[in-house]
Amino acid sequence: MPTKRGVAVFLGAMILFSAGAAWSQEKDSAGQARKKLLSDKTLLFYAPFDFSVDAETAYHHKTGQLYGEAQYVKGVVGNCLWLPAEGKGSVGYPMSDNIDLDRGTLMFWFKPGWWGDEETGKYTLLWVSMKDANKYFAFHRSFSPKYPTLLYISRSWQGGTSLHTDQHFKKDTWMHLAATWDAAANKFLLYINGEVKATGTWSAVDKDPALQPNRMSLGRYYTADTPINSAYDEFYVFKRVLTPEEIAAYWKETRPVE
Repeated sequence: MPTKRGVAVFLGAMILFSAGAAWSQEKDSAGQARKKLLSDKTLLFYAPFDFSVDAETAYHHKTGQLYGEAQYVKGVVGNCLWLPAEGKGSVGYPMSDNIDLDRGTLMFWFKPGWWGDEETGKYTLLWVSMKDANKYFAFHRSFSPKYPTLLYISRSWQGGTSLHTDQHFKKDTWMHLAATWDAAANKFLLYINGEVKATGTWSAVDKDPALQPNRMSLGRYYTADTPINSAYDEFYVFKRVLTPEEIAAYWKETRPVE
């Protein structure tokens, strides 16, 4: 007949086994939203930034060109790309066929090394230039009396659209940024941390040669830009509009625990 001590040990072991099984099951199911996106047939471009600026997946060009200095440090998933201010770093990619400006989704994790209300110059988080260099699609942060601390995203063709948010940048804090566009539906959405924060219109490029994507830059575009001094991780471009549920699920699944 088992002793009280033996029963207690047995019950304790069963509790630990059940907890371990539940944790294992949770671990196995974790990452499903991300895995689904990585296997999506409309994925045009994916750069994990684990040990290189090169893309892991690309419809056309995979090779990134690093200007200045960069570091690879612990990120949201694996390592991330850190572009320190003193290194004046930026990364450039040929984007012909790696982005479709009639419909799509672009998203990435971003961690600034500065506070949003610092009175510094212009930060270019991301810049996609067209064949006509005066046309672009970009994420910015500019300090101005009208928009002193806020993220904004803009496109410059056919009248242009700028989406401004009330989201403040927090130093050393990861934020997930995503944009979706659909010319057929004339919709342009900006997501921050899994939620829609701004909406606008999106005009078709109509195969205009001047409006075809040329290059994408992370960190700086013009030399006058302030060095970004920030980190990037998990950069995606899709040839379809991800649903709000897909973007929220990915953010919830991969978000760092502060």
